[in-house]
Amino acid sequence: MTVRCMRKGIMFSIILFFLAVTLVGLIAIQRSLISYRRERIHIEMRIKSLNNMYDSLVRDAGSTLDTSLRRAMNTAFNNVSTEGIGLSEANETLKNLVLYGTLNGATEDLMENATLPYWVGKIEQVGVLKGFNISITLYTDTLEIRPYDSFNLLAEVRMDINITDMQGVATLNRSIPIKKLVSVEELEDPLYPLYTNGFTTNTIVRSPYIENYTQLLLFGDGGNGYVYGTATNDTSDFSGKILVVDDATGIVLSGALGVISENPFPDPGIPFIVQGGATDLISDGQNILLDGNGANSRVWYIDNFKEHVDNSYYQSSAAGASYLDRLEKRTSIHTKYSSQTNNDIGLESFIDKRKIPAEIPVDAERTNIDYLYFSSGPDGNKVKSISTASNSFRIDAGHQQNYSVDQIIE
Repeated sequence: MTVRCMRKGIMFSIILFFLAVTLVGLIAIQRSLISYRRERIHIEMRIKSLNNMYDSLVRDAGSTLDTSLRRAMNTAFNNVSTEGIGLSEANETLKNLVLYGTLNGATEDLMENATLPYWVGKIEQVGVLKGFNISITLYTDTLEIRPYDSFNLLAEVRMDINITDMQGVATLNRSIPIKKLVSVEELEDPLYPLYTNGFTTNTIVRSPYIENYTQLLLFGDGGNGYVYGTATNDTSDFSGKILVVDDATGIVLSGALGVISENPFPDPGIPFIVQGGATDLISDGQNILLDGNGANSRVWYIDNFKEHVDNSYYQSSAAGASYLDRLEKRTSIHTKYSSQTNNDIGLESFIDKRKIPAEIPVDAERTNIDYLYFSSGPDGNKVKSISTASNSFRIDAGHQQNYSVDQIIE
């Protein structure tokens, strides 16, 4: 009985021993798995951080290229505006400014801390703070600055990027081109100061009215010339306005600028048109051009064109100088730039002859299209309700249809 109990005790002890060994083994395996998982998570996080660093670096490279080139364009403008001399090679000048911050060998203050090599140095310093060794090789000879379209330049440069985790977890190597479309909008147009001895400037603002300059509202029979004014259907208060009514018969029209009636009425002696549906087609308070010209009488909405002219807005041009051409004091497009893209790269605006300084003779009859005016281009025609004795506005025959004013030429 005693021997049997001893045997049972020994077996129980052996079982407990193996259970203990198994438990210890399981705990060791679990700890190993936890440690492995922690290590794996750590590696994944560092790899993710490395990839995020790379993506951020590439985005920042594009942003820096944009900022650097816009500063370079401002610097170049300041130079040509002050010196009164166009650049010999605008694209090469901009490249030197972006890479070295110099123009004609002189360091430019505006380019301080804005060149690509400076950015490379800063990025490498930032990488150390985040636990990465970053090495960037900037291939300066690959930097290209060329036209993309009328309102954008395309800047491109190649660089090698090496990012190594300081803990030795991962390394990333890439050789990539950095491309960026850089807008010329909101920059000053070099052509204006270059051709006015630095007295006038004009900011490049894309017109919001391209292909929507004028609108024909209605046509009918009329006469007595043209007038521009505000339409009203208030028969009790139309002084200084263009009255738009169902029937103007019997209305004393003293003080009205013009009359539009849906039904025939006696000649009022002021510009008028007779056309059914007028009250539905012309809104109360709308500015209109009433052009009474017999059977060809028309009513136009021309405010978009007026605002385009008043603000010297820009639109694309197939013949007018591109931005780079303008930096070179050229009024037409050079093939060295037009051959670099399939898009139109030219620009054009309407100059305001009233802003030309008294020291420079004004040609009142010449077209106001900027590149044609500055190059002794053709004479132009007056536009009804746009041209005045004070502004000498003219537009040449080649541009009248482009701006939808060919039917309102004086």
